[in-house]
Amino acid sequence: MSEEETKKKTELELVAGLFRNTDKNGNIYYTGKNEGGDEYVMFRNSYWKEGASKPYFRVMKRIEKKETKVED
Repeated sequence: MSEEETKKKTELELVAGLFRNTDKNGNIYYTGKNEGGDEYVMFRNSYWKEGASKPYFRVMKRIEKKETKVED
């Protein structure tokens, strides 16, 4: 097989569209929803350093916060 034949063919699937936002401290972040209603937030990774093997962005999925009951 040639090198071209061994390369995997891939496609891109749309997950969500993101909108640019700015928080009260001036930090930029992105938010969006997919068609299923799941919400996503993308932040710049504050721990990223040039040459490091850490991602430049972090993408998080919003989930419903579980309430914990405190028993008396």
